[in-house]
Amino acid sequence: MAAPFDHIATSYDSQFTRSAIGQLQRKRVWAYLEKITPELKGLDILELNCGTGEDALLFSEKGFNIVATDVSEEMLKVTRQKAQQFSMQNKISSQYLDLDNFEETLFDKKFDLVFSNFGGLNCINPEAVQKLLTKIPTILSPGGRFVGVIMPKFCLWETNYFLMKLRFLKAFRRMTSKEVMADLEGVRMKTWYYSPSQIKQWSRKAFHHAVVKPVGFALPPSYLENFFSSKKRLLLQLNRLDEKLDDFSVLSGMADHFLIDLTLA
Repeated sequence: MAAPFDHIATSYDSQFTRSAIGQLQRKRVWAYLEKITPELKGLDILELNCGTGEDALLFSEKGFNIVATDVSEEMLKVTRQKAQQFSMQNKISSQYLDLDNFEETLFDKKFDLVFSNFGGLNCINPEAVQKLLTKIPTILSPGGRFVGVIMPKFCLWETNYFLMKLRFLKAFRRMTSKEVMADLEGVRMKTWYYSPSQIKQWSRKAFHHAVVKPVGFALPPSYLENFFSSKKRLLLQLNRLDEKLDDFSVLSGMADHFLIDLTLA
């Protein structure tokens, strides 16, 4: 049976990774990662829901060793192709991993960083997220960190956009504890939304420090790419505003995504 993301593996990079909004949002995440990776004591990283391996490539270019995991074999295939294309096979290894059934025994080493970008954790239910946050510390090295980029329960851009289109159900679709069926090019995908306070609460026993930052408060969601394709100057202005608002953690629960950095207790 095909995984939910298999059918978009070959088109994901053109639709998101290389889109103007996708690139700017990823730069926001990497601006933070470049600050904290020098603080890591080692060079081993586990990536959850790696998608097409774009972040794995960036990590490998910085000298890290990455185990890139995903539930989609087609996504992993693209990741392996990129690793070969850029001669990073010695830095990037790929592995199938279903986060609903995450077990620390799947790995034979400890990691300095566990990383999940752009809504990977939104693909699993609250019980699985809580379980995952208790399992991650067992595979982290002393002082290790977990960094996740997650979609919150409210997005100011999204709500205003759909309200203007009089699509009231979509305007407030994130504001629920139940699953939401998202459309991925004709395939329905279960999605859950989480607040920064929920992730903090579920991780507080194992992690002693949390940093939370908005990603895409001023920048719009990627599905507005067509609208902004002819408004590059406006998009760059919004990006500069996003940079200025980077330290306002209170905005994290209103952005398209929020970044949370948890340090092992």
